[in-house]
Amino acid sequence: MITKAIRSLASVTLGLFALTAFAHEAGGPLTDFQKNYLKQYESIRAALAADDLAAAKKAASTLAATPTEKAANDAEAKRIANRTSAAKKLSGADSLSAAREEFKILSRTAVHLAEGQKGYYRYLCPHVPNDQGKWVQTNKDISNPYEGKAMPKCGKELTD
Repeated sequence: MITKAIRSLASVTLGLFALTAFAHEAGGPLTDFQKNYLKQYESIRAALAADDLAAAKKAASTLAATPTEKAANDAEAKRIANRTSAAKKLSGADSLSAAREEFKILSRTAVHLAEGQKGYYRYLCPHVPNDQGKWVQTNKDISNPYEGKAMPKCGKELTD
């Protein structure tokens, strides 16, 4: 009975270790995969802010083709699949509106990764319903990817 309890405890401990190895804590060091994701994401964001659908599609295509990290569990595998699917859909978008819808999905990961990181700024567009208008950029000068040229400076900085 004690042996069974020890095995169970060991399994839980190893499972938690595996989760923390792949999870990202706010302000913690970014992996190469995460840094690359944010770099590719920034290309998409800048293109959408400039209302440049062709450039956004090209950057999304690059992101979709970029290898991703290994998933630690089913939930993480689902998040990775959702990001990849959104990047593929964005790369085939027929309008800025459609591209921006997929960008919301990519932004969830970017906002999480950028939390507490130097050199990344997180913003919220108040015109996007349900707090889904969050984004990350690499400079403080607001450049809204959801409003583009119509309202380029619209946004509120998110604080940690």
